[in-house]
Amino acid sequence: MRVLLVSANREHLPDPIFPLGLAYVAAAVKIAGHELAVADLCFGRRPLHDLRIQVSRFEPDVIGLSLRNVDNAAYPLTVDYLALHREVVDTLHDQCTAPVVLGGSGFSIMPQAYMRELNGDWGIVGEGERSFVDLLQALADGRSPASVPGVVSSEWASAAVDGPLIQPQRPAHWAHGLRPLRAPFDYARYIRRGGTGNVQTKRGCVFNCSYCTYPLLEGNRFRAREAADIVDEIDGLQRDYGSHPIFFVDSILNFPYGHVEAICEEILRRGLRLRWSCYATPVKLDRRQAQLMSRAGCEGIELGTDAVDDEQLARLGKSFNADGAERANRYCMEAGLRVCQTIIFGAPGETEASIRATCRALRAMRPTAVVAMTGVRIYPGTPLSLSLIDQGQIEGDAIGLLPTFYIEPAVRDFLPSFLQQQAYEAGNWVLPGLVEPIQSGSQRIIRALGISGPLWRLFQKPWMQWLYRDHFKRPNTSWGVPKASKRVI
Repeated sequence: MRVLLVSANREHLPDPIFPLGLAYVAAAVKIAGHELAVADLCFGRRPLHDLRIQVSRFEPDVIGLSLRNVDNAAYPLTVDYLALHREVVDTLHDQCTAPVVLGGSGFSIMPQAYMRELNGDWGIVGEGERSFVDLLQALADGRSPASVPGVVSSEWASAAVDGPLIQPQRPAHWAHGLRPLRAPFDYARYIRRGGTGNVQTKRGCVFNCSYCTYPLLEGNRFRAREAADIVDEIDGLQRDYGSHPIFFVDSILNFPYGHVEAICEEILRRGLRLRWSCYATPVKLDRRQAQLMSRAGCEGIELGTDAVDDEQLARLGKSFNADGAERANRYCMEAGLRVCQTIIFGAPGETEASIRATCRALRAMRPTAVVAMTGVRIYPGTPLSLSLIDQGQIEGDAIGLLPTFYIEPAVRDFLPSFLQQQAYEAGNWVLPGLVEPIQSGSQRIIRALGISGPLWRLFQKPWMQWLYRDHFKRPNTSWGVPKASKRVI
C-alpha cells in the first residue's frame, strides 16, 4: 500500500522537536513492505500548501497523522493546537479520499474527543508501530481493523457514551529489530534548528505523579532497551549526521537503578565523546550515578522535582521528600552537571507557606535554571483528574479538548506577582505561563550562532541572567484578561 505519514507538529518554541515516535512507525511501515512517504509540517512557509502538493503527487492509499501535543500546557499563555490539527485533517480530506488514521501521544490522551472533533476515519491509541502495520494489513485484506489492539473507529467515537476499554499494544521488546527511520525526515535540520537530536531508551513509568500521563500512554512498568543497542544507535547518528548533542526523551532516564549506569559504562567502554542531556528523578540519584553520567558526557539534567516542600510533594504523588530533592541537586552540581529544576506551583493543597518554602530551597540549591509552571494542566484519567471528579470540583466530561488547569484558590491571587519577583531576583527562572520565555527570532539567532544543547544551559552565564532579568522588571499582578480558550478550576 502507498502510505503517507504526516507529522502535524508546527511548534518551534523552545525548539523544534524531531518526531521520533512517527519515525518508529515509519520504520515499521517500511519493514512491512509498504511504499512510504513522509510529510513533516514543522518547517516551510506554507506547510498546508506543500501538503496538498505532496498528497496530489503521491496519491496515498492510507494516511497516518501524528498529533504530538494537545497544547503547550502553560497557563495563562496557553497555546491550543486543536485549530492547527483541524486544518491539517480538513486539508487531507479535501485533497483525497484515503482514510486518515489519527495517532500520537496528543491523540492518545483523549482519543474519543479527537476522533469526534477531527472526523478521523480510524485512530490508534498508544504505541503505533505494530497496531498501524496490522491496520494496514486489515485494510489491504478488505477486513475491518476494529479488532486490532489499540485501534478505534469513527463509530466508536460517535457513540453516545464512552466505548469499551481500549487495550493498546505495549510489547515488552518494543524496539527489537526496530530503529527510528530518520532518513525521510530532515533530521539534520532539526539538529541545526533545535540544537539536539533525540533517542528513546525505554518506555513506561512506575511512578504515580498525580498529574502525569506517561503511565497512561506507555504503561506502568519500564520496558527498556539493551545498553549496547542504545549506544549503537547514538554512534550511528554521530557518524551519519556529524557530532551533535543527544537528548534522551524518556520520562526519566536514571531509574530504575542500573539502567543509565549501563548506558554510561557502554559509552565509556567504547571511548565515545558525546554530549547529552535528559530528564531525571531525584529518586535514587546518588553521588556515584551523577559522577558516572558526567564522565560519560552528560552536560545537563532536567530534574522533575515539582516542589521542595514535604507536604506538597506528598500531595503531588512524588516518591521523594525535600531532603531527597536537595541531595540529588547537590550531587549533580558537585559532579559538574548543569541542573534545570522543573517546578509546579498552584497544585491542590498549595499554600503561601509551601510556595515560600520551595522558593527558599531553590535559592539555597542554586541550580543552573528553574522552569516554573503556574497551575496544573488536567488530563483525563490521571490521579489528579479522578480526585477532582470524586470531590465534585469538575464533571468528568468537562475534561477534554478545552485546555483546563487547576490553580489552588488559596494562592491564586498570590502567585503571579510573587513568582515574577522571585524570577527577577534570581535571574535564571523561566515562567512559561506568565512571560514568553523566548521569541522565535531570538531562538533562531542563537542556533544560527552554533549554540547547541538545551537553551536553559545559557543561564550558567552571568550576562544571560542579567539580560533575562529584564523580563520581570514590571511584574504582572494578575493572570490577565480571562479568555474562553481555556478553563481554570
